[in-house]
Amino acid sequence: MIYREVIAKRLERKRQQLVEIEAKMNGVESMPTTVDKRKYIELKAVVLELENCIDIADSMFKFDKEEDK
Repeated sequence: MIYREVIAKRLERKRQQLVEIEAKMNGVESMPTTVDKRKYIELKAVVLELENCIDIADSMFKFDKEEDK
């Protein structure tokens, strides 16, 4: 399950980056740039992909445990 732990740590970092960009985009002081918007979209896609990878890792681990029985 080391694979899952590594992905979970990366997912947490990407979620934090996403929160920071969302705060910047929703901030009153400045308008979000096109770079901010692109980075936001890319981070959302990465977060979704990492969540999918964690689901796959969990499923593989569960399936492997069931096969061992």
